[in-house]
Amino acid sequence: MTNRRLDRVRRAVEAAAAREGFALDADQAALLDRLARLGDELAGTRRRPVRGLYVWGPAGRGKSWLAGAFFAAMAAGLPAGATTRVHVYDLFRALHAAIHARRVSALAGPRSAVGQGGPTRGWRTRPTAPVAEPGPPGPPEESPEPLPGAVDAAIDDLLRGTRLLYLDELHLHDTGDATLLTRLLRRAFASGVVVLATSNDEPGTLLPNPLWHHVAEPGIALLRAHLDVVELAGPTDYRTLGGRGRGGFAAGAWLRPGTTAQLAARGLVAPARGSRAVVRTGTRSFEVTAARVDGENRDGGSELWVTFDDLAGRPTSTLEYLDWAARFRRWVVTDVPLLTDVDREAQQRFIAVVDVLVDADVELLVTSHHALDAFRTTMPDRPDAFRTASRLQLLAEAVHGPRPSAGTPRG
Repeated sequence: MTNRRLDRVRRAVEAAAAREGFALDADQAALLDRLARLGDELAGTRRRPVRGLYVWGPAGRGKSWLAGAFFAAMAAGLPAGATTRVHVYDLFRALHAAIHARRVSALAGPRSAVGQGGPTRGWRTRPTAPVAEPGPPGPPEESPEPLPGAVDAAIDDLLRGTRLLYLDELHLHDTGDATLLTRLLRRAFASGVVVLATSNDEPGTLLPNPLWHHVAEPGIALLRAHLDVVELAGPTDYRTLGGRGRGGFAAGAWLRPGTTAQLAARGLVAPARGSRAVVRTGTRSFEVTAARVDGENRDGGSELWVTFDDLAGRPTSTLEYLDWAARFRRWVVTDVPLLTDVDREAQQRFIAVVDVLVDADVELLVTSHHALDAFRTTMPDRPDAFRTASRLQLLAEAVHGPRPSAGTPRG
C-alpha cells in the first residue's frame, strides 16, 4: 500500500470539506480511510481483483458527499474516461433510452424478402434451384462470436473504458430496474469494473416489496460478492444544520405563503395570474405556469414556474424531471400542499422531483400555506419519503404575513 497515494486522496477530500466550511466527523473520517484504501488499490499495479464499496446509512450523514469527493480525487488521477459517475435515475433513463434506440434501429434494418422464411398466401414465389446431394462432412466451421442483444450492448456502451463506476443514491422500487441492475452488475464485474455505490438501503432491503423482492436477489448477491458493505450511521443528520449561503439546491427556500415581497427578496417576479406556457420533452407536451430561458428574468438565469398540481398531480415522470432539471436552473413550485392530502402517485412524483433536483443541484423555491416543519413531519409512508424530509431541511424558510400574494400563481 502506497502511503503517498493514500495521503493524496485524504488531502483532496479534506481540502474539499474545508472549502465548504466543515471538517469530517469520526465516522466520516473512518469511511474516508476505507475509500483511500480503495483508491490505492485502483491506482496500484497489482492485477488481483479489487473489491468495490457499498456505503449505506440514514439520510444526511454525508455518504454521497464523501463518495463524490473521493470520486473527484480519483478522476483527477486516472486516465480520461476511466471513471463514470451516474445517479440511479440517470442510469435507468440512459439505459432504457439506449435499449429502445437499438431495438428501433434493429427493426428498421433489412428484412427477409417475401416468400422466404415461411408460408405465404396470395403471393407468387420464385422457384428455387434444386438442392445438391449432401457431400461427405467436412471439418467443423468456427462459429462467429454472437453479437450482444440490445440490453447488453447498451450496458457495454455505458461501461466502455470504465475502471471505476460510481452508482449514486442506489434504490430499487421497480422490478424492471432490478433486472436491469443485475445485468449491469454482471457485465461490469465480468469486465473488471470496480463499483462504488451509495444508498440509504442495506443491500438486502433493496426492492423491499415482499411480493417482488426475489427479482432483486441475484443483483443483491452480486453486490455482496464483489463489494464490501460499510454503514455510515453517525448521530447527526447534517441537513438539519441547513444549507444557507451555498449554491444550487441549498440556495433555495420554502416561502410561506409566497408573497410578492418574499418573491422579490429572492429576485423573482411572479408570472401574471392565469399565464401558461408549454414545455416539451420528446413527443410529450406539458402546460406549466411559465418557462423562462436565459435573459427573460431578473438575474438572467433559466426558471421553471409550475404548480404542484401541474407537476405532481398529473402523469409526469423522472424522464421529464431530468430533462427539465438540465434546462431550468431554478424551479419555483407553487401551492404545495401536505403530501398526506394528495394521492399516492402525486406523493411519489414529488419525492422523485426532490431527488432529481438535489442530484442536479438545481435551486428549488416552494410556495406553500404550510410550514416546512409541518410538511416534513407529516410525510406519508412512502418509499424514500424520509430522504425527502431530510433534503428539504437544506431550504431556508421564510414566513411573511397571513395572506398569499395576488401575484403568486394558484393551482
